[in-house]
Amino acid sequence: MNDYIEEFKKTGWVFGVLGGAGMLARLILTDEKYQTMKWIRMVVAGTIVGVICYFSIYKSDIDPFYKSVLSAVSGSLAPELFNWLRTKFLQKTS
Repeated sequence: MNDYIEEFKKTGWVFGVLGGAGMLARLILTDEKYQTMKWIRMVVAGTIVGVICYFSIYKSDIDPFYKSVLSAVSGSLAPELFNWLRTKFLQKTS
């Protein structure tokens, strides 16, 4: 586990930045009007998903370019992912 954390400190944080940047790009390209707080929440969600993506593909033998693309794309899809997880969780607890 310490290896993962040390490696994350060296290069993994970039995945979080890429995930957040992917979400920010999506927000910039949309015509919908969002409040500033919603922008911040969505970018943070993209960052979290980027970090999750990093840990899920850390040891896989994938070209670094494709890893970064996966992180950015997954970050831009973060709202749908979190809404789906929230819906599933609420269904299970109801």
